[in-house]
Amino acid sequence: MEIKKEIGYKIINKWLEAKNFKPFSFQLTTWQHILKVQSGLVNAPTGCGKTYSVFLGALIGFINQHPSSYQSKKNNALQLLWITPLRALAKDIGRAMEEVIEELGMQWKVAIRNGDTSTTERAKQKIQMPEVLIITPESLHLLLAQKNYPSIFSSLKIIAVDEWHELLGSKRGVQVELAISRIVGSQESGVRSWEKSVLVWGISATIGNLEEAKEVLLAPIFQKGVIVKADLEKKIEVESIFPDEIEKYPWAGHLGIKLAHKLIPIIQQSKTTLIFINTRGMSEMWYQALLNACPELAGSIALHHGSIDRELRSWIEDNLHTGNLKAVVCTASLDLGVDFRPVESVVQVGSPKGVARFLQRAGRSGHSPDAVSKIYFLPTHSLELMEAAALKAAMKENLIESRQPMFLCYDVLLQYLNTLAISDGFTPDELYNEITATYCYRELTKEEWNKILYFITQGGEALGQYDDFKKVEIENGVYKILSRKVAMRHRMHIGTIVSDSMLKIKFISGAYIGVIEEFFISRLEPGDVFTLAGKNLEFVLIKDMTALVKKSAAKKSKVPSWNGGRMPLSANLGKKLRETLNQAAVGSVSDIKELDALLPIFDLQKNLSHLPKENELLIEQIETKDGFHLFVYPFEGRLVHEAMAAILAYRISRITPISFSFAMNDYGFELLSDQPIPVDDSNVYELFSPADLLNDIQRSVNSTEMAKRKFRDVAVIGGLIFQGMPGEKKKARHLQSSASLLFNVFSEYDTNNLLLRQAYQEVLDQQMEEVRLRDMLERIQQSAIVITFPQQLTPFCFPIKVDSMREDLSSEKLEDRVKKMQQQLEAE
Repeated sequence: MEIKKEIGYKIINKWLEAKNFKPFSFQLTTWQHILKVQSGLVNAPTGCGKTYSVFLGALIGFINQHPSSYQSKKNNALQLLWITPLRALAKDIGRAMEEVIEELGMQWKVAIRNGDTSTTERAKQKIQMPEVLIITPESLHLLLAQKNYPSIFSSLKIIAVDEWHELLGSKRGVQVELAISRIVGSQESGVRSWEKSVLVWGISATIGNLEEAKEVLLAPIFQKGVIVKADLEKKIEVESIFPDEIEKYPWAGHLGIKLAHKLIPIIQQSKTTLIFINTRGMSEMWYQALLNACPELAGSIALHHGSIDRELRSWIEDNLHTGNLKAVVCTASLDLGVDFRPVESVVQVGSPKGVARFLQRAGRSGHSPDAVSKIYFLPTHSLELMEAAALKAAMKENLIESRQPMFLCYDVLLQYLNTLAISDGFTPDELYNEITATYCYRELTKEEWNKILYFITQGGEALGQYDDFKKVEIENGVYKILSRKVAMRHRMHIGTIVSDSMLKIKFISGAYIGVIEEFFISRLEPGDVFTLAGKNLEFVLIKDMTALVKKSAAKKSKVPSWNGGRMPLSANLGKKLRETLNQAAVGSVSDIKELDALLPIFDLQKNLSHLPKENELLIEQIETKDGFHLFVYPFEGRLVHEAMAAILAYRISRITPISFSFAMNDYGFELLSDQPIPVDDSNVYELFSPADLLNDIQRSVNSTEMAKRKFRDVAVIGGLIFQGMPGEKKKARHLQSSASLLFNVFSEYDTNNLLLRQAYQEVLDQQMEEVRLRDMLERIQQSAIVITFPQQLTPFCFPIKVDSMREDLSSEKLEDRVKKMQQQLEAE
């Protein structure tokens, strides 16, 4: 098929030419595949027109089918379902689509459906679906919970999944897999006519496992599909911001803010700058620091993160579009595809923890194919400059992380079955075939399936006495939820994002500011001052799940610490970091500015201890007045180090009775004891052996306690725990106690319970990173282990030692203590 002969292509091309645009070859290729009734995955850099590759393909297909009536006012029912992970993306994509439709003289309607959509708008959609519906995974499952939902999708031609790399490897991605399997049904593969076939297209940034990403997405439709890669070289310039003086004893967190003044010229020289901070708490501090460093920025700098009021976030996004803001301090809330053309510069404060995230953020600037993306790296402590060098090397080699798909998420499946049961119901045999077509559930056995059906109808082995768990009834072979109360409760909690209980923050006068997790507010006394949305607020009282506050003129305030702030270093970045350190160890740093700047630290580390090469593991044994320290540096990320510290402590305790406290960062970990630690050349390889790893994990950490905490999320998603009505949600501790009770019941009376098994598996995969831990131990077995006995703390162990002191000291006291330690060490 020659696309250029198609009427649809000619009309679209004419529109593009009028705007002085020309389609990229990857866009043409995608359109061609769409017209050939093929599904696939589009992979292109940010700002290169990925959206248009699928959207314009849908328009071309429609115009080809209706060459004389494509501008007709008649409603054509749903043609394109556009799934997006972020609400913020929906508005932006919708705006771009409407512009095209209007300029082509078409009458298509574009609508958005997510948690922010009003009931009036939902009711309008129920009467008449638009031609394009932009939707989140959760809202799509809510559509599947409607009676007669198949009629909504009967006219559908294309399902587009935007930012698929972001959904893959999460339970929201599993929701997408299940929704596609239901919409498309288990039709047999083969060539079908345009009118009858539903195509699935993913849109993804570059990840390490694109082929697998495509396979996961297309598994439910039995198509192999194609990957369309944009042959576009996106130029990215990375520039490190150097402190005036390199601290020989670095520590995490304090340096960044001290370099705030170095950002002012960057902000002033750029049209607009995005400043990415890894945590919401730190973003509040950075916003204040930049205003203090340059008060004239007031009014042209904003703060954007997920806990700020939605209306304020929307205002910020609109003003980013129009170029009215000079700078926005933000978190991952602005990571994804929102097209802010005025952004000329991006600043990454502190480690991005992964190559893919760094590339994604760099792509926020120079948001057009021929523009250069400019990103500045600002370290929060000196050693992070090594990461800047490692990131540059990884980008050159295109060493980008993979996103591992999820397997057998029984909690999401339970929720999905209840969703279908409150709409038109389901027949088990037909649905089993459909579900096992998905990548996530392809290994679901008939025995497991029957257990799940037994659980939703009879409460399973352990909960048969309780009617609350017998939600589904069987009527003429069809599984349905007939109770209106159960159906209403289920609709309210469809979704897989489980967070701690959130409290709204409002002024006494009534204006809404944002939300903060309950655990932070519960520790405040009336009169305490905290910061949110860049404002100092005095806490007054809690009323109806809302914290009432008033403005405060206080200079000092508490910065909220939200959970989930600490991401671990990715395996890819860890690997490049070890290679970068190797260059320093062998003395080949002359052409790498970041390593050159760190020479004073490297020289001191060599003098006091050792600078490890790529094929070496460094262990330092140091005695101080605090006790006996063992520092180990695998450079494998915080989670792996936390697990390894526990395993090592357990293995050492088998040699001699000994107790430890732990500390860790992304580069290494510490064991501290009040007696000498028996690690030497005779036993060190055995202590770091991968043998019997699984058993040692379970013996060394309180895996039952960790699984119990994880089970809370599994139970909430699976619908075993009702979270409460809107506005009166259960407190986090009540949820945890309900989950603990169920966990104990299953552990005693239903030991093979699938949700119990899932909780333990998630602890291994997500909290322990068991696969990566095993890989690390196997690598260490092939490495030289170097044990040194420094007479004082070294530059490498100093930041870990400081981290271990954080919980006991306020930030001011910690800074004073660290300064004294640095002075003492430099005097020795």
